[in-house]
Amino acid sequence: MSHFEMIIFDLDGTLLDTVEEVASAMNDALLESDLPGITLDQARSWVGKGAAHFLTQVLEHHQLQHAVDFDALLNLFYHHYELRSGTLSQLYPHVRESLETLRKSKRKLCVVSNKFKRGTDKVLRAHRLDHLFDDVFGGDSFEQKKPDPVAVHFLMQKHGVSPEQVLFIGDSSTDVATARNAGVEVWVVPYGYNHGEAVEKSMPDSIIDDFSVMLHRLSCA
Repeated sequence: MSHFEMIIFDLDGTLLDTVEEVASAMNDALLESDLPGITLDQARSWVGKGAAHFLTQVLEHHQLQHAVDFDALLNLFYHHYELRSGTLSQLYPHVRESLETLRKSKRKLCVVSNKFKRGTDKVLRAHRLDHLFDDVFGGDSFEQKKPDPVAVHFLMQKHGVSPEQVLFIGDSSTDVATARNAGVEVWVVPYGYNHGEAVEKSMPDSIIDDFSVMLHRLSCA
């Protein structure tokens, strides 16, 4: 068995394909505000750095960044996303069975996402994954978001593990940078959201095709 005592997972683009419900929630908020909408492909390139960054990208694309009440529109997006959470998202292949197997191994399993905490919790509950994790943090759980390592450092201290005992699983350059900043190993999946760029460019420690490969490597390491 591997030496990893704790495995930290990103959420969007790693465990779940959530871009359709994120885009739909944004379009709900934009429509209610009489603003032009966005496409699914645009959303796929803009998600991953938190809702405020996502909204900034939307407004800059439409050249509306100085024409709207940003905070009001962001709160409206949060409202619509809570309604949409778990309705249009789906698990990536082998995620559920892999997490259930890892849960039996007594490792600490955690989620660190840049999605706001309420939305993170709701989508995990909707897909019946919430009981598999020891801790779940969102982008508003700490003052800083990923790639700041504050959440990883907190988890290491809470559970008494060293950086060498921690593995971060993600899908983007943000996740790779988070792991590097925390001094922990990072593996990435190639199917998620990486701001329109190939995730290989971020130089992770390993690229895994899907969660079955992750499970095999952890079992054989």
